[in-house]
Amino acid sequence: MNHETQKNQATKTIKAPGASPPMSAKDFAEWGSGNVAYIRPLDLNGKTIYAMFSANGQQLGLAESLDLAHAAVIQNDLQPVNVH
Repeated sequence: MNHETQKNQATKTIKAPGASPPMSAKDFAEWGSGNVAYIRPLDLNGKTIYAMFSANGQQLGLAESLDLAHAAVIQNDLQPVNVH
């Protein structure tokens, strides 16, 4: 895929029925960033740890317990959301 094709895809809009104005794909990808953090359990060598991700998928950190992950997210002024 060439650069121009990637650029055009990044600026496409996503239109929901009855929604106005449409949101660009880039804006949609960033929607919720700075507001929520997703917490997901991961298996690491047979031990469950909890990964924290921003709304755009960037990993923010790891915690040894769900409670610690929630505390870290809240301490950074984000709303925790569990992903199962």
